[in-house]
Amino acid sequence: MTGELARPREDWSDWAARRPEFRGHHLDSAAAGRGSLTMLQSVADHALLESQLGAYVAHEVALPLLDAGRAELAALIGVPAAGVAFIQSATAALRALLTTWPLSEHATFGVLASEWGPNLEMLAAHGHPVVELPADGCGVLDLDAFERVLASLPPSAVHLTQVAAHRGLVQPVAAAATLCRAAGVPLWVDAAQALGHVDAASGADAVYAVGRKWMCGPRGVGVLGVAEQCWDQLRLPASAMLPANWPIVQRLEAEDAHVAGRVGLCAAVRDYAALGPAGVWQRLDEVGQLTRDTLAELPGWNVVPGNGSGAITALRPTDGQDVTAVRNRLLAEDRILVTAELPARAPREMTTPLLRVSPHVDCTAGDLLALRTALTDPALHL
Repeated sequence: MTGELARPREDWSDWAARRPEFRGHHLDSAAAGRGSLTMLQSVADHALLESQLGAYVAHEVALPLLDAGRAELAALIGVPAAGVAFIQSATAALRALLTTWPLSEHATFGVLASEWGPNLEMLAAHGHPVVELPADGCGVLDLDAFERVLASLPPSAVHLTQVAAHRGLVQPVAAAATLCRAAGVPLWVDAAQALGHVDAASGADAVYAVGRKWMCGPRGVGVLGVAEQCWDQLRLPASAMLPANWPIVQRLEAEDAHVAGRVGLCAAVRDYAALGPAGVWQRLDEVGQLTRDTLAELPGWNVVPGNGSGAITALRPTDGQDVTAVRNRLLAEDRILVTAELPARAPREMTTPLLRVSPHVDCTAGDLLALRTALTDPALHL
């Protein structure tokens, strides 16, 4: 726990300095990252402008800023700007895809055992059975076996969660997109935990994400991107409220939208771009490794194996601890913010609750040592 990883670079310390003080240890970016003062001010400024000018006039004033943010988000998820829609949530994005994509009534979806539980619920609600895709011992998509599945008995579509929310697991979505394209099978990617965390420009047919996690944008706004070759397939009725040449994907945007939230997301994207995405991805990999090293061989807890990428780490209790009670006590007594994960998050894989740790780029060895020390408290083993 010494060396370069234990000493955050000055620019990562500056990342924290541009945010309101967190009075404790924020290790929960996979739930919601800490927004910058600039981002928060941009939301407030737009809300004020709505009151001063009128909401729709203020929206028109913000269009250049929103267009610039849309273009930056498009680059991050690998689609043209015209193929990007601002959307309220990842759930709303998946629902939009399921209701506009030309799927057969009982189309099957290929998923991994680690698939996010609410996504499985949404697919089932729309009548789409799932088939489990082959994975290696860590849960990573087995690309050779996947290629054979696509050649012999392909599902109607494939849905991959790029970064698992419940443990350290990153899927090779770019390689999967290449194989799906060759087989003519649509690939949708849930990038809710990927955007801002890893490279989310995969070449998939559709990618969706939220802005509140690793991008540190406001809650209630996200992004849906559709590859250009798929635009003409979408089944969207013409709208009398929109010009005939309005980009078809952007017709998915809610007409009565939280525009201030979109403005805030665009500000967060500018913050992120200024840091340099590749540097952020590298730092988050380092933070994840530091977390796993610090929490290794912790009495009463096991680090859940992953594939060694990203900043999410999960701990499995080995002494019968109540994970939800542990999470609550860590916050109340030690001011340490983490997440208690119940099996519904990944029901095809999780069998017991887990404690999730997900620090951002400003994480220090001291933050993680505080967590380790708190978790050794005998009171947490009751």
